[in-house]
Amino acid sequence: MASKQYFFRNRKEKLEIISANFSHLFSGRVLDVGCDDSYLKGLIRGEYAGIDKYGKPDILQDISHGLPVEDKGFDTVAAFDVLEHIDNIYFVFDELCRVSRKWVIITLPNVFEWRSRLLFLLGKSISGKYGLPQTPSLDRHRWIFSFKDAQKFVKKEAQKNDFKILEEAACYYRYHQLLPKIINKTGALLGKKFQNLFASHYLAVLERI
Repeated sequence: MASKQYFFRNRKEKLEIISANFSHLFSGRVLDVGCDDSYLKGLIRGEYAGIDKYGKPDILQDISHGLPVEDKGFDTVAAFDVLEHIDNIYFVFDELCRVSRKWVIITLPNVFEWRSRLLFLLGKSISGKYGLPQTPSLDRHRWIFSFKDAQKFVKKEAQKNDFKILEEAACYYRYHQLLPKIINKTGALLGKKFQNLFASHYLAVLERI
């Protein structure tokens, strides 16, 4: 189970924390899959390339069709909150591994986190990324899974692609409001047993065997 813990308020802060704590992964050639506005580029010292079908990528491509990159073309391949948007999630995971020479680092959301459960019970929308919006969403999630589901998926797919899990971490939202903040701090203190209920994201660093 993931023993390390990170707290963040939003995607930008998440990337700042990850790039600072795993700076050694971002010193070579880095491919940022699902890069959006390429915010990671300004946080690392390595040779950066971002790929996405929206935002400000270096490579404009729908990644669900594959990555237009040669085998082992990058030292590190990053995919932060990306795979849950892809119908063919298994194929794209294989692609992340195919184009990585050394490392793959990913984050996946835990929709079973306590706040999502509470919103669901109250009949409220978990977020605009689920449900049936009035207008078509460009940012829809295709998958609903828990922290443990994400962990099992990554472990199995990593082994299939000749990668091993080098490091894991549980990520938690750093809420502004006092009560949610207390709940999450308490949940983090309770440790591994309760990550499915309190952690918002699963983070994994994979290393090629």
